[in-house]
Amino acid sequence: MRKVLVIGDDSYIGCKIKAWLDAFPSEYDVDIISSRENKWKEADYTKYGTVVNTAGIAHINNITENMKPLFYAINRDLPINIGKICKENGVKHFIHFSSMNVYGDCCDDLKIRKFEKPTSFYGDSKYQGDLGLKKLENENFKISYVRPPFVYGKGCKGNYNNVVKLALKVPFFPCYHNKKSMIYIDNLCEFIRKVIDTELDGVLTPQNKELVSTCDIIYEIAKVHGRKLPTSSIFNPFIWIAVKLSKKIRRGLGNDNYTLALSDYFNYSYCVVSFKNSIKNTES
Repeated sequence: MRKVLVIGDDSYIGCKIKAWLDAFPSEYDVDIISSRENKWKEADYTKYGTVVNTAGIAHINNITENMKPLFYAINRDLPINIGKICKENGVKHFIHFSSMNVYGDCCDDLKIRKFEKPTSFYGDSKYQGDLGLKKLENENFKISYVRPPFVYGKGCKGNYNNVVKLALKVPFFPCYHNKKSMIYIDNLCEFIRKVIDTELDGVLTPQNKELVSTCDIIYEIAKVHGRKLPTSSIFNPFIWIAVKLSKKIRRGLGNDNYTLALSDYFNYSYCVVSFKNSIKNTES
């Protein structure tokens, strides 16, 4: 049996990972602890072979420059300090949740994992955390840097809920086929389970096995709610120009994806739920 500690009992991903592993009681013994108010320091790390760190700050509206120190404290300094304690106490495998944003806030068909180029202090704070942890690695202390794209699922926070509001309000949506990487929470949890079992380390870039467009997402959400949402390509030439000129439109309708080859771990067996079914599950 594998002893696992999840850090982040206030984290959507952390709580979901614990619940997923708890479904295999003969294989995993899982504890979860808060990352706040130094609660993470109270754990007895000598008991665990694997520690999964899901603590981080990302889903904040109206991010301002004065929040920069907070982002670096939580996304850089905290994981490094947790990593040091894990290593000192004999933990063999540290799984750290980084972010796709280390490659920039909009990635266009990313093919190579090592070309990090953050374009915001959120992305840079995550990347600096990765770099600090890298210095701790040795043959007895493996680190997995999980850089997921857009994570969604029932009860999730963040931008997915804004997409739902849009799908339920707009009278139609442009049939503009950009490419978006996403990962449904069940697929992400199964990925982490396989990473724990195999002790797969290094930079990891999981995603659903289907690339989708913003139009696909909007259409499927509307469909689940019984809305017949017309789509049109008449505005596509103007959208193409707007994507080039506007950062805000680029975030919504530009490409932001890993190539599928970059996520082909375990022959994609970790993708236990298809895109269409994942939307049904999320909206049910």
